[in-house]
Formats: sequence, C-alpha cells, structure tokens
Amino acid sequence: MSTSAIQGPGILFVRSRISPSANDILPEPTFLAWYDNEHIPEVVSTSGIDSAFRFVDIHKSSSSGDEQNPKPFLACYPMNDLAFTLGDEFKKIGFKSSALPGSGVIYDLADMDVSYLGIVGKTPSRREGERRGPKYVISSGIRPEKQPAEEQVTAFFKQVYNPRTITQISTLEKSPQYMRTLRFKLLYARTNAQSRALKGLPTTDEPHPEPSIWMAMHEFVDVPDEGFLKALDDDVDKAAEEGGWGETEVETLVWKLDRVHGNGKFFE
Repeated sequence: MSTSAIQGPGILFVRSRISPSANDILPEPTFLAWYDNEHIPEVVSTSGIDSAFRFVDIHKSSSSGDEQNPKPFLACYPMNDLAFTLGDEFKKIGFKSSALPGSGVIYDLADMDVSYLGIVGKTPSRREGERRGPKYVISSGIRPEKQPAEEQVTAFFKQVYNPRTITQISTLEKSPQYMRTLRFKLLYARTNAQSRALKGLPTTDEPHPEPSIWMAMHEFVDVPDEGFLKALDDDVDKAAEEGGWGETEVETLVWKLDRVHGNGKFFE
C-alpha cells in the first residue's frame, strides 16, 4: 500500500479505542476531553483541514470495543486534498499531552486505525433546505475477495446495479429519516505502528491493516431503524453473488454524532 495514492478530496476516517492495557489509567471522559479540547482543535487549525466530526457507536459496550465493533470511536476529517497529510504541517500535529496519563503519548494509550478515503460520489440531499450535518450515520464497508470494477461498485451503491435487486440507496430511501449517501474508496491505511513511525516514535513491524476497500456513509437526521442493517448486508451478499466478487467482508455500523468542530462542512 503506497502513500502515492493519497491525493484528491476525501476524508481521514479514524477509528479508535482505549487500549485494553490502558483501561485502568485512561478513563473515557479523559480520552474524549483530549480529543475535543486539544487534538481536534489543533487539527482543524491547520491550513488543510477546517472541519471535523466525532461519532460514537450507538451500540458501544466498552471503551475498548467489543466483537461487533473493536474500535467504537470515530473521527472524520473532510479535506479538499488528502495530499495535505503528506506535508510537514500535518506531520507536526501533536501526539503527546500533559492531560493524558502515563507517558502522555496517545499511541501508548489508545489504538487508532486511520483510513484515507477518497470520495467518489454522493447523492443529492433529501433535506437540502435544512443541511446541518447528520445526527446519525450508517457506515457500510465492503472488502471483496475479487476486486470488481469501480463502475460496478458505484452502480451497486446507487440505484442502477440490477433492476431486479434492491440496492443500497433504494433500500434507504424507504426511511423518512434518510438524508443522503457519500461514497468513498480506500486509498491508504495505517495502524498505531505506522502512525508511530510517522511521528518518529519507536515502533513495531506491524503489517498494514486491511479495512473496507469501499465505504458508503449513509446520513440520517434521527436514529435509523435496526432493520436497515440486515437489509444493507443482504444487499451486499446479493451484489457479491451476482457480480462474482467472491467472499466479501461486510461491516455495517451505526454511529451517533457526538461533537462537531470547525466549520462543520461535510462535502456540502
């Protein structure tokens, strides 16, 4: 996985948890206070990032995650050009704080997976006159065994994949709470090991993560019906079978918006 792919408009999609080894010394309120009072304000003060959205999994059972979602905290940073993350200004963003216990180094206390997602499309908002950002998001990620053509995946996420198949958007449009969908493609990913190397910290030879290659973020003004999750997963199974994608990993999660920072613009 090469950093040369990191360019163009998209988001940093950062999922995290408090490391199990730090559970006894890092309370969740301290972790989130660091995020909201120090880290995200520093990020959105840079020249390349002016908005951030912090979410929490609505089914979170532990600050250290669980089987359903091993990293229940999510921060999204929309950017006009993801290549900004390759420059010195971004690399100088702090990773150590006196507000954190122990070493104060966030990578010693929390596990963070960072996906660089390039935006490939969006649907018109069904509530254009009241755009204030989503209160809830369903993230629908897929990782096919055999990589389909981009236009095939795009067609699936839209409405024209197969007239006999209920596609993701047509399923979601049944909900009066549904707003719109943003579609992304994975460009690059890193875990704590690569993040530590980026900051010049001692690290390990940990392999790069393998998150979803294709991601749709479905925005809602209120909590979506749980029935949509199974319907979305079923849609992927049908598309994978009809498209010859092979065994396809699916991850469908519901996130509640917890805090907005900066300009609060998300590909308006």
